[in-house]
This record gives sequence, C-alpha cells and structure tokens, in this order.
Amino acid sequence: MGTHDERGCPRSDRRAAILRALGSTPDLHEGTPHVAFGRTWHVDTAADTENSGVDGIELTWTVPGETAPTEAWLLTPANRTDRDLPAVLLLHAHDGIKFHGKEKVADGPDGPIAALSDMRRRGYDGRSVAAGLVAAGFAVLVHDVFPWGSRRVAWEDFPERAKKAAGASALDSSARYEVAAREHEHGLAKTAALTGSSLARQVLREDLVALEVLRGIPGVDASRIGVAGFSGGGARVAHLLAAAEVKAAVITAMMSTFADVADGHADDTTWLMITPGLPAVCDWPDVAASGFPTPLLVQFARRDSHFGPKGMSDAEAALQHAYGGSDALTTQWFEGGHVFTSDMQDAAAAWLGRMV
Repeated sequence: MGTHDERGCPRSDRRAAILRALGSTPDLHEGTPHVAFGRTWHVDTAADTENSGVDGIELTWTVPGETAPTEAWLLTPANRTDRDLPAVLLLHAHDGIKFHGKEKVADGPDGPIAALSDMRRRGYDGRSVAAGLVAAGFAVLVHDVFPWGSRRVAWEDFPERAKKAAGASALDSSARYEVAAREHEHGLAKTAALTGSSLARQVLREDLVALEVLRGIPGVDASRIGVAGFSGGGARVAHLLAAAEVKAAVITAMMSTFADVADGHADDTTWLMITPGLPAVCDWPDVAASGFPTPLLVQFARRDSHFGPKGMSDAEAALQHAYGGSDALTTQWFEGGHVFTSDMQDAAAAWLGRMV
C-alpha cells in the first residue's frame, strides 16, 4: 500500500520534503517566546538518600499567533550541582485523553491527578515517566500541546456533532469531554488538510517552540538535549527529528510502516502519524530516520495492538537500512502490548544517559 518513491525523495532533500507534506516551510523557527515562571515545589523520592528528590517549577508561554497559553513543568534533580544539566524534552502521548496532557507523564505541584491513576497503572506501570528521567540526572521539560491540557478545545467550542456524540451517553462530564474530543479530532485534521496544513504540523510547531524554551533555560546545557515520547509522543519525536537538531531521540511503541497502518490499524492510530500526502514522500521509518546521524532508540512491543508484527519488523529493517549499520541506531523489543512499561522506561533512561 506504500505510495512513496525513493527516487522522488533523495536523502539530501528528505527533511524538507517531509515538512512540505506536513504543510510547513523547512524553517519553522519561531524564536523563544517570553516565559513566565510560576509555582515551585519539591518532592522527596527516597527519604534515606540526601540527594534524592525532584524540584519543579511551572512555566507558561504563548506560541506566536495563538491565544491560549501553553503550560509546562520543568523538573530537575534536587540538590543539584552548579554544572549545567543535560535535558530531555518529554512529549506526552495521545492516550485517548485530551483534557490532560503533561499530567499523564509527570507530576506537578499538586501531585498525581487522581483521574489519571487508572491510565497510569495500565499504560505506564503506575509510574511518572518524567520522575524516572530526573532520577537519571536529567532536567525534564514536559508541556501541553494542542489539543491537550491547557491547549485543549473548550467544550463550548466543540461543533454540535462532537457534542451530540457525547451528550446522549450516561457518562460523567470528563468522559463526555473525551468522547467529544475524539470525535472532534477528525474535524481538526480535516480542517488542517483543507488549508494546506496538518494537525501534525501545528503540534510540531508547538514542540519546536518548547525545544527553544528548554534550550534557553538557565542551568540547562543547550548542547545536550534529548527528546523522547511514547505512542503519540513518539510520533511527535519523529516529526521533530525532521525539523530540528537534538542530541538523541527515543521513540517508544510508535514504529511501523504506512502499509501496516492501512491494513486494519488506522482506527487505532492518531492523526499525528497520519498526514495526507506524507506517504507519497516516504514511509514512516524514513521520517524517523530523517534525523540521521542523530542517535535514535526505537522501542517495539511484540504484542502491540496498534501495529502488526510484520509491519514493525519491516520498519526495523527500514531503519537499519537508513542508518547503514551505524551504531547510532538502537532497537529494543519488549513483551507486552501498547504500553510504556517500567522496563522500557528504565531502558530508555539508561540509553539517554549514555547518548546525551
């Protein structure tokens, strides 16, 4: 089912061609917006260890041209030294939940969100992904992105079709919101396509701004920044690799081929991975490999319900071909389904520790 033609997209032009397919110019650099700093907090993670714990601070900025501000958290190891820290831009997943964004993978000043406890248990072994990266010695920035969290669509702004899809059900208000948001995502993608853009393009633009924010934060080593994401967050990582330079990248449970997605998996796949016109440029592994020679870790789950075994193995082979046997590419296979287990999180943190 793949429609791309390698002859029509040579490696030298691939990143620019990918961005054009997303509806972007090759230069999406927006500069660093004004960043406001809010509440700070500290969480002890091991009472018997003097240097344990996480320090956090709220950040807010507004992407140029947008009205709703982006809310984010910067998490750092407690009792840190004076040296600048390596950092990770952690991109939250889709998770079928749009009311929250950063809270799915990090804890803020008010602690874990009770409404997300079941999702955290099922999808992340009950862990905060960000806290694990902080424990590995990183500064971690996690931000909301359209249309999640602080950048979500307000209920009153949903079209009537989306409201009706949720309004007749016997669900609580938060569940109704998620039903409407799922329905509305199709409309957002259609509107973007009709205007020569894509939902992925808007998300990429906001991620690029967040990357610039992270680079400008005092105490962060701007030359040592990695990016990581699970599922929809992994799709965001792939697009970011086509648009920016980072020290290393991790894509978890978000790697297959477009032919595999089209063969019965499209309904489970976020619009962040499906952009009209992109398959005519290159296959999905080529998007992720467009950042070569950037070190890349791709984690697969053998029983991932979002992709087929052949699609994932074909994607691994395509990545290996694109990286030409370079040790800059690492692939890891784990048992289990479409989840980011504690083993996967630990392996990603350890790999980033070696590469960033």
